[in-house]
Amino acid sequence: MDGNRQTDDADAQAKILVVDDEPGIRDMLSFELSSHAYKVVTAVNGEDALEKLRREKFHLVISDVKMPRMDGMEMLDAIKKLDPDVEVIMSTGFGTIETAVSAMKKGAYDFIQKPFNLDEILSLIEKALEKNELKILLGVYETSKAVLASIKLDELLPVMAKLSVQILKADDASIMLASPAGCLEVAASAGLSGADADKKKACLALGERVAGIVAQSKAPAIINGPLENDPRFHGIQSLSSISSSIVYPLILEGELLGVLNVNRTVQLEAFTAADLRHATIFCSQITQAINNAALYRRLEDKILEIQNMEAQLIQSEKLAAIGQLSAGIAHEINNPLAGIMGFAEVVLKSDTLSAQQREDIETILQQSKRCGNIVKNLLQFSRRKKGAEKPTQLLPAVDAALQLAGFDLRRAKIEVVKDVPPDLPAVLGDQGQLEQVFLNLIMNARQAMEGAKSGKLIITGSAEGGLVTLRFQDNGLGIAAENLGKVFDPFFTTKPVGKGTGLGLSISYGIIEAHHGALRVESREGEGAAFIVTLPACKEAPNGQL
Repeated sequence: MDGNRQTDDADAQAKILVVDDEPGIRDMLSFELSSHAYKVVTAVNGEDALEKLRREKFHLVISDVKMPRMDGMEMLDAIKKLDPDVEVIMSTGFGTIETAVSAMKKGAYDFIQKPFNLDEILSLIEKALEKNELKILLGVYETSKAVLASIKLDELLPVMAKLSVQILKADDASIMLASPAGCLEVAASAGLSGADADKKKACLALGERVAGIVAQSKAPAIINGPLENDPRFHGIQSLSSISSSIVYPLILEGELLGVLNVNRTVQLEAFTAADLRHATIFCSQITQAINNAALYRRLEDKILEIQNMEAQLIQSEKLAAIGQLSAGIAHEINNPLAGIMGFAEVVLKSDTLSAQQREDIETILQQSKRCGNIVKNLLQFSRRKKGAEKPTQLLPAVDAALQLAGFDLRRAKIEVVKDVPPDLPAVLGDQGQLEQVFLNLIMNARQAMEGAKSGKLIITGSAEGGLVTLRFQDNGLGIAAENLGKVFDPFFTTKPVGKGTGLGLSISYGIIEAHHGALRVESREGEGAAFIVTLPACKEAPNGQL
C-alpha cells in the first residue's frame, strides 16, 4: 500500500510493527494479523525496529525480549523516548515475574508468553489499540478544556495552533480566520520559521488555493502525496515541502469562521482517517472557542460603550450643575469686584501716596484683575454658548492656536511636531471656539512639560468612519491613574495655587460636546499624556458645495 491511500478502510488500518529475531515468529504474526485487517511491518532486531519507527508511524509494537545487537528492553526504553504514545507488547519464551515487572515499569502495555495463543494476542492487541485511541481523545479533551478556558482571541489562537501540532503529530499548523472582507487571513501559526510564516500571511479569497477551496466547499480534506495528483485541487501549485496535510473548515451553525491547516513536512507518514476523526473533534472545540472569544469581545465592547456613555452623562450633568452654580457666583462677585478695581485705580491717581502704599494698592489692583479673569472664565463656562455653525477646516484652527502659543512654547524650548493633513474633512462648527479648545490643550501640554530638558508636543490628525480626530501628545509627567477621571471636572487642577483655575479643560470639554464630538485623555504616570478630540466630519465641503 503506497503513500497515496484513498479509501477510508485503508486509512483506518492500525499499523503494527512485529520485532523478533526468529523468522518463523515474524512470518506467523504477519500472516495472522494481516488476515484480521491489520497492516504489519516486521523488524529483525531492536536497531532495525527503531530505524523503521523513525521513518513511519505505528500504532502498536509487538517485540521479543531476547534479541541480538539490541534486546527488547533496551529497545522499549528507546521507543518511549522516541514516541511515548506508541503501545508496546513484550513477548518471550523465557519470561519471569521480574522481567514482566521491569517491562511494565519502562512503559510496556502488557507482557505475553510464547508460544502465542492467537485469541489471547488478538484480544490484547485490540485493548492496546483502544487505549491508544482513548489517550489521543483524552488529549483532545484536556487540551480543549485548556483552549476553552481562554476567552481572549489574541491569547487563544497561538495556543490552538500549538495544540494542533501536538495532538495531530504534525510539523506545523496555521489557523486562518474569515475577515469581514470575505477572505482568509492567517491569525496564528506554530512550527513555521519566520520566512515561512511571512509567506502565509497573504489574504486568500474563497476558492483560492487549497484553504480557499476547502472554505468554499465547507468540507475537510486530507491531502497525501503530490498535490497535482489530487483532482480536487487541479491547477494549484504544489508546496513540495509538504508530504501530507489536513485542511479543515471551522464552521459554526453554517457560518464559516476560518480554516485549520495542519502539515507534515519532516515526517513522511501520511495523515489517516483516524487523524481526521481527531481533527474533527478538536476543530469543533476550536470553533466553539473562537465563537466564545468573539462573544466575549462583543460583550467587552458593549460594556465599554455603556461605561463611556455613563461617563459622558455624568460629566454633562456635572458641567450643567457647576455651570449654574458658577453663573450665580460670578454675578455675585462681579459687582463688588468692579467697585474694588475702580476704587484702587482712583486711589492710584493720588499724589499723596507713599511708595509702600502705592505698591500695596497696585497689588490689590493686580489681584483684582486676576479675580476678574476668573469671573470671566466662570461666566464663559456657565454660558457655554454654541458658536456659529459652518464648515470649518481644522488645520487653520490648529495653526492659529500654535501661533498664539508660539512665544511660550519657544521660551520653554518645546519642540512641536505637526502632522495634520491639509485635506482632512471639514467639521461643522465655530472656528473661534475650536481655536480656544486647541489653545487650551497646547498650553496644558506646555505646563505638563514644565522644566523638561527636551519637551515635545506631537499634534496629529486623521479621518476614519465619518469622524475627524486630532491628537495632542506630550512627553510630560503624565497623569496619575487616580486623577484620570477628574481632569475634565470644573476647578480640578494639580497645579500649584495661583497657577491655574481648573476650568480650561472643562470649558474645552463643553465646547467639543456642543459640537457633537468627544474629548478624552490617555495617560500613564511618567509617560506623558494625550488629549484626543473627535468631531463628526461635515457632509458638506468647506465652500458649502455638496
